[in-house]
Amino acid sequence: MVSILVVDDEMQFLELTRMFLEKGRGITVYTATSGDMALEMLKERRYDAIISDYAMPGMNGIEFMKRVRAMGDDTPFVIFTGRGREDVVIDALNFGADLYVEKGPDPNSQFSDIVSRIKQIVTNRTFSNNEKKQCERCTTLLRNFPGMAYYRPVEPGDWMLYASEGTTDLTGHSPSALVAGGNIRYRDIIHPADRTRVERDRVEQSERVGSFRLEYRIITAAGEEKAVVEEGRAIRGADGIPTMICGFIRAA
Repeated sequence: MVSILVVDDEMQFLELTRMFLEKGRGITVYTATSGDMALEMLKERRYDAIISDYAMPGMNGIEFMKRVRAMGDDTPFVIFTGRGREDVVIDALNFGADLYVEKGPDPNSQFSDIVSRIKQIVTNRTFSNNEKKQCERCTTLLRNFPGMAYYRPVEPGDWMLYASEGTTDLTGHSPSALVAGGNIRYRDIIHPADRTRVERDRVEQSERVGSFRLEYRIITAAGEEKAVVEEGRAIRGADGIPTMICGFIRAA
């Protein structure tokens, strides 16, 4: 269960956020109506992520984040800003925000993206040493394979955490373009006709013990259709639940 502290002086926004984030997403939301209140709550417990509005009376979101970081707290931090506030965005990133989000007219798509990115950030922060070692072994073994070695969260649509050098030959995209912080998700280069099936089958098969195999098509950066084979294996946490996938993708 992911715990998120949401800080905003607008009660209506807090309730809307709680309702959306907690609805079947494995998230528990805690709320605070000011930075001072949130700082007191942080003395009592840790959270997996913090979401804070920028424009709050008294202590704004940047000032609140500075206080949090000064406490030695590196909890993933998301800043909400108004549109056209590039100065706030720059300050947020400079002072340690993991993500900034502009408040917009469509809360559903906005919160869906936030959930995906927060889970990505939390996964990065909590990725255990044993899991890292397992993925490093996979990466070493597959580095020279004529295709794309990768590791990624099980969650459909999430960003890759690693993509090998062979990514460019396979897809036409650089490895950095496909990992978190890049400009394209791997799911977006899967052929539209295959995308839903692939994401469904990847999750279902990763829940089984052992390796899995998928066959589908991708659209390369040059716009060409290419048949590929993906083989991988789920990495499980201490509770036995699959959290990551390590594997490779090659031309069929």
